[in-house]
Amino acid sequence: RCSAKAVVGRPSPECSAPPHLPAAMVVCTFVAGDDVSALKIKVAAKAAGVDLKLERPKGGACVPELHIGGRVVRYTNAVIRCIGRIFEGSDIYGSTFVENAQVDAWLDWTEMEFGSSEPPNGEAAVEKLATHLESRTYLVGQRYTLADVSLSCSLAQLKLSLPPAVQRWLNTCTAHESFKAVGGAAPKGGKASASAPSGAAPAAAASSSSAAAPAAALDDASLTAKYSTAVGGRVQIKKILEAGEALVGRKIRVCGWVRTMRDQKQVMFLELTDGSGPGGLQVVLDPAVPGYESLKSGCGTGASVMCYGVLVKSPAAKQPVELLLKEPDHEVQLFGSVDSSDYPMAKGKHSMEFLRSIGHLRPRATIIGSVARVRNALAHATHEFFRERDFIYVHTPLITAADCEGAGEMFQVTTLMADAEKDGGKLPMTADKKIDYSKDFFCKPSYLTVSGQLSVENYCCALSNVYTFGPTFRAENSHTSRHLAEFWMIEPELAFADIQDDMQCAEDYLKYCVRYAMKHNRADLEFFDKQIEQGLIARLENLLAEPFQRLTYTEAIEILIKESPKAKFKVAVEWGMDLGSEHERYLAEKIYKKPTILYNYPKDIKAFYMRLNDDEKTVAAMDVLAPGIGEVIGGGPRGGGLGVVGRRVTEGGLGG
Repeated sequence: RCSAKAVVGRPSPECSAPPHLPAAMVVCTFVAGDDVSALKIKVAAKAAGVDLKLERPKGGACVPELHIGGRVVRYTNAVIRCIGRIFEGSDIYGSTFVENAQVDAWLDWTEMEFGSSEPPNGEAAVEKLATHLESRTYLVGQRYTLADVSLSCSLAQLKLSLPPAVQRWLNTCTAHESFKAVGGAAPKGGKASASAPSGAAPAAAASSSSAAAPAAALDDASLTAKYSTAVGGRVQIKKILEAGEALVGRKIRVCGWVRTMRDQKQVMFLELTDGSGPGGLQVVLDPAVPGYESLKSGCGTGASVMCYGVLVKSPAAKQPVELLLKEPDHEVQLFGSVDSSDYPMAKGKHSMEFLRSIGHLRPRATIIGSVARVRNALAHATHEFFRERDFIYVHTPLITAADCEGAGEMFQVTTLMADAEKDGGKLPMTADKKIDYSKDFFCKPSYLTVSGQLSVENYCCALSNVYTFGPTFRAENSHTSRHLAEFWMIEPELAFADIQDDMQCAEDYLKYCVRYAMKHNRADLEFFDKQIEQGLIARLENLLAEPFQRLTYTEAIEILIKESPKAKFKVAVEWGMDLGSEHERYLAEKIYKKPTILYNYPKDIKAFYMRLNDDEKTVAAMDVLAPGIGEVIGGGPRGGGLGVVGRRVTEGGLGG
């Protein structure tokens, strides 16, 4: 029995016990044969540091009971909650009031979804769990709690097919010292991953990019790359590294490019990469293997090879497995040789300036490959996000006569220059000495688009929620990291929505994309975190951890003015100013330490088409500010009626 207060994170009186209570006074009676309840209670006790005295029931069947002095707590969840409260400081029940409530919610959810040996909605519940665990190590917060204890014990006893995120989390929980200490059973899931090493830390088991893949999924059909019959069916190196020791003993064929080669007479070592991930696979070749002699010349960095051998456990700590070519039926084949003395990409880092000078080879650099893979994932995530929410994808024109942004910094598209070269360099002119665009291809001035917004708005007013995602071009001659001549832009348009809907859509979209990249490109992000920007993964996890902060422009100005003496901004803060990057980043990084959304900006610093608020001083525009970056998304409701828009055009001097 547990009181209503315990459900929302506060212990009931029966669940409270002073931290000095002798362990001998804590007695638990189990129902005979109820292994899951017993396992949950024993693991929870071990995790909380409580030494239980266990007894079997003396009479007939009963529910689990916890005896503390003269008090009795009954039923599994109530017993677990009480155990979590016996000793202070373990954080097994969560470290905050909010986490207490979340732990309670997960305990109840586990009992509801997995309380029977054959849960009727098990698969659907597991899918919901997978979504929650995509970028998390534990169910609640950053540590192992009673929520993990209860749910992991339930899933460990069920024969369910588990998605990778759930299996990874379950491996982490069953590798926890409290679970192992009570002799908990290894996961029984039909697609269970190999158990984490006994000495592995839970966090490491969750975050490693080379975590074991589900054993049942490691059949030849799932491993073999599509459309690779020409080489006999190859396996991507990324899949080999992800599966790790689960593939030891399997014969594997890989194709790729040599990153490094070491010839030590009695054995040759190749590090091979195929672009499927940032990591390479070490190949160990015996001189007797067929094709070995072909590697003696031309097998330097950049050479293309095929290797067929057996996967063995690696003695080195760098990676779990390596490919051994030793037997007569093993084979190595040199597809394309490279003279190392002429190949410009040596092992190690190269500057961006150097990589730009070898554009045909720079995709082989780890950083460029990782950027390409993450960019691919984010593009895919973008379409998936909007498709799942019933948005319609619209292709807007790249060549247009409209200046959507009104800044005039556009790349012009014309055939007049080419025609003039054929005609002695003379451009067609009108009587008033202006270029005669009636002779041009489109018979009017035309440009590369700076935005698809103007076109996609028409579709929004016919198809409801729509979006465009494509290249845009800006002729702003500013050589900074924040100005690009060509880039791809996502522009959704929501019908029958307001600024609150707009802000929620922006937040949901960013979180969806980050979760997607964390799930599908963890190894690339770990490379960035280690080599490019330390703390990146922590920053992304922080983005997902809680709702974005929201405040009005006016509230932000008041905060920045108050902080100015300490912040020492280069540009003084005052209401009506267009906030600079230093102001935006200060709010997101120093004040709130998470993504922040500002809204209701002064009308004079936003586009004329933004909806005017009732105060007629501000417009319903919003910007999403991200720590370490600044503004990443901008938007807001349009218009307010033809009369209001017309007045705003006149006020802005745009009437022409």
